[in-house]
Formats: sequence, structure tokens, C-alpha cells
Amino acid sequence: MINKFFTVEKRLTIAASKQHAAFAAGDVMVDWTALQIPKGASKLLCATALIRPKGDANPTDNNFAFCLVFSKTNTVSLGTANDPVAHGPSNDFIGALDFDTANYGVTSLQSTAIAHLGHDSANPTTPLIVQGDPTTGDNVGFDTIYVGMIANGSFDFTSINVINDADINSTEVTDVVMAGSSMDVREHFAVGDVLHAQDDVLLGTVKSITDAATGPITLTSATSGAGDATTVANGDTIYNINPIKIILGFEK
Repeated sequence: MINKFFTVEKRLTIAASKQHAAFAAGDVMVDWTALQIPKGASKLLCATALIRPKGDANPTDNNFAFCLVFSKTNTVSLGTANDPVAHGPSNDFIGALDFDTANYGVTSLQSTAIAHLGHDSANPTTPLIVQGDPTTGDNVGFDTIYVGMIANGSFDFTSINVINDADINSTEVTDVVMAGSSMDVREHFAVGDVLHAQDDVLLGTVKSITDAATGPITLTSATSGAGDATTVANGDTIYNINPIKIILGFEK
């Protein structure tokens, strides 16, 4: 028997410089991001969002309302992240899913708030029929659709995760020592996270974290620089550039 259900997972990117200030209701969180789905119409049955916290001690969870918007194209931008949404008309919108605070687990994890939307969730929604343009898929048998995210609350990813390490100008695998800031950095970063400084300079990808307070955070790759414009500096604030992951459940 062929399984008629499938999921699509996507880590949504928010530039570190855009996370360095809090969002407001009505702000764009993520402009159009491409998703690959099997060709033809599919029924979107449910959606889950995993959202990282504010970068403070005993982290403050980001369990605010938001909207996921779907489109056949990315021609008309939703706007700039951390600015109010643009209001340009489009004939390519497919639909939207509104999450509110009732969609978060009653005991939502502080380090990852979990929101779920489906026919049996706290804030139920009817299924959404999704179909992309048949000429757009990156691979045979797939179409491309686009998802964006708009805040309906005060999401805040601002951080006190600060580098306390002058010896980071390396192209080799390296350790980065954190300032500690009286908190557990493992509540904020996980293996596989891509880290950038607040000015959007790449630091690297997390391989492991040794110590609760100061890291060190071991990277699978490191920034190059040694004094040029790509150098990450001692005292920089660092961010995971994919603080939100969505999981979409479809029926074909």
C-alpha cells in the first residue's frame, strides 16, 4: 500500500542583524522561502513550528501568534524582515494559516516553543489545498511553492550570547569561548546550527558544545579573516540564523 501522507520540513532563515532587535506585530519575519512538494494538488492537513527563544538567561520563549502565507511565486515580496509587511497585491497567493497562542503546548519548552495547527488542535483550521506551478520544480516530479511568515506578536531573539575569545580568525575547525553571561549556552545553540555575528558575518556551524556557561562551541567550519572585513570580533553577539523550523503535513 502506498503511503498517501508526506511531510515537508524547512528551516527558515532570519539574518542575525534582523534578530538583533525585537519584532513587532505586523512585521515580516521571513520573506518568501521555496518549498518542494510533489506535483499536483495536495491537502495541507497540519503545520508545526519550532521556535527558538530569546537569547537571555533561563530563556524567554517566543510563543506569540503568527501567520504562515503561501504563494505560487516569490514575485511580490512580503517586505523586509523586521519591518512592517508590504501591501502589494498578488494573484499568486495560495492561502494562509493563522497561529495564535492557543496553538502552543501548555508546557511549551522554553528553549523551543512548539506550535501546532490542524483540524484537532486548540485553534483548528480547515485543510488547505496547495498546488504549485507545474513548470517550477527543481526536480522531476516536484513543484515549487513559497512560504513566508508574518509576526502577530512581539517575537524577540535578541541575545546576550557574546564571544569572549580573541583567537577566532581562522579558516580551520576552531573552538569559540563565550562570555558566559550567567546562563547555559546549550539552551540556545544545538549541533548543526549556523552561527553569524550581529553584523551578518559567518562564524561557522556548530559541531559540539562542551561547557554550559562558556561553551566552548566547536565549529565544523570557521570564519576566515585574520583582520579583514570578514573577521568576527571578540565581543560580538552571535545568533543562530535559522531560529524557526516548520514541518508541514500533507495528504496526496
